[in-house]
Amino acid sequence: MRAALSVDNHRLFVTAVLLSIVPMWFGRYLPMVDLPGHAAVIAALQEIAAGNQTFTAAFDARWTSPYMLAYALFYAAAKVLPATVAAKLIVSLAIAATPLLTAALLRAAGADERWKWLAIPASYSYAFYWGFISFILAVPLALLLLILTIRFDAAVSLKRGLIIAATTIVLFYSHIIATGFACMIAVAYLAAKNYRNPRQLLLRWLPYTAPIPLILMWFAGDQTGAAEAPVRFGPYWWRLSLLIAQPSGMERVTALGIVVTCAILLLPPLAGSRLSRSPARWLPFVLALAVFLATPSYAFLTGFLYERMGVFLVPLWLMMWDRPEQEPRRLAWLAMPLVVVWVLSNVARFASFARETQHFDAVLAAMEPGKRVAALVDKNTPLFATPVYLHFGSWYQARKLGIVDFNFADFHQVLEYRQADRPRITETLGWYPQLFDWKKNGGAGYDYFLVKANFDAGPIIFREADATFDLVAHSGWWWVYKKRQ
Repeated sequence: MRAALSVDNHRLFVTAVLLSIVPMWFGRYLPMVDLPGHAAVIAALQEIAAGNQTFTAAFDARWTSPYMLAYALFYAAAKVLPATVAAKLIVSLAIAATPLLTAALLRAAGADERWKWLAIPASYSYAFYWGFISFILAVPLALLLLILTIRFDAAVSLKRGLIIAATTIVLFYSHIIATGFACMIAVAYLAAKNYRNPRQLLLRWLPYTAPIPLILMWFAGDQTGAAEAPVRFGPYWWRLSLLIAQPSGMERVTALGIVVTCAILLLPPLAGSRLSRSPARWLPFVLALAVFLATPSYAFLTGFLYERMGVFLVPLWLMMWDRPEQEPRRLAWLAMPLVVVWVLSNVARFASFARETQHFDAVLAAMEPGKRVAALVDKNTPLFATPVYLHFGSWYQARKLGIVDFNFADFHQVLEYRQADRPRITETLGWYPQLFDWKKNGGAGYDYFLVKANFDAGPIIFREADATFDLVAHSGWWWVYKKRQ
């Protein structure tokens, strides 16, 4: 019985990983900021492929984007599943793969495998709560690259080198930032192992050059304004607060999060694990921490740069620890009830969100499919610190195949508007809906206004309207106004 409940029981660990993704299956929607926008893009791509003239007239598809892997998987899943289920499936697999591959990483590195349990909370990363689906998928691929690197260094062969080269290319088509970070960590590991033999080191580095031509082609493409974009680091106190929140799988600092993070930091030494003396084991963590502490939050028109990297801190921290030479102290078992409490906390939060979003389904049912929708929403919820509802209106596009603004086509990644200068709801209005201007934002061009507010905002929205809109649905803080024909 004691062996069955041990942290060394791999089946029990896999069961815990599977239980950790159960909260995501409460209700229809996930509390991920950008996920509705990505789902809307998938719906648009499918309609373009089907020849839907509404979508072919509005959008151009960019099939060569370096974010296409996640979109391709999402696209395939959404062909046979509802968009909301397809999204949950893709995200669940990526989140579950992160602690499972952390366990494989600890095994490959010869680290203390007992601490794989502590990687479960950290899989709910900053990228998860913000809905960065391409980066979420890239995280397990990055961990896989490091595992392959360790095996490649132990037994160099052409086959293993080609596998690594192929993995870096696949990683590029998942997320270019994750590609750069993962390759940096991998070559640092190889440098720490082979710095005394420069020739062997250079040969081991060769497979990691495979994505360089793709990266150069991408930079040579249309990156208008990227080089001139401002660089912002953000307040340092926020960076330090994320060092507490991120390892615990929380989007903000909480009492439970502090306990989980302290356990990740303190349980290995308190249970007798020893810091490895091999530089290859601790250099990846040192570099990851340096990236987190020193890189900007915004650069090259891309936000949340260092914040995304926090997901790698826990696996690389755990990789530093060797199993005790003597009988280990019986403290490692604490990792198991800690994970259970953390899962139960997520069950409560995600179940509450499921109840909260039932009001959205109520108003969505009243909206006809295939229409043009302006979404003006209060982006916040008391359940999460992130602006969960920022793009929530895009679920109309994903589920009812109309067009919703603000639209991710304005990001010019996988999808882009043909008429970029057409008056419409902009990203700025997503953050500040009170700035809506009827003429400037093309109010007359919409069939519906989908509004999230604590009051009937219709008189404010339509005070300068040259068309009549009627309130046709209201549930909770959701309001739908339809243009009168």
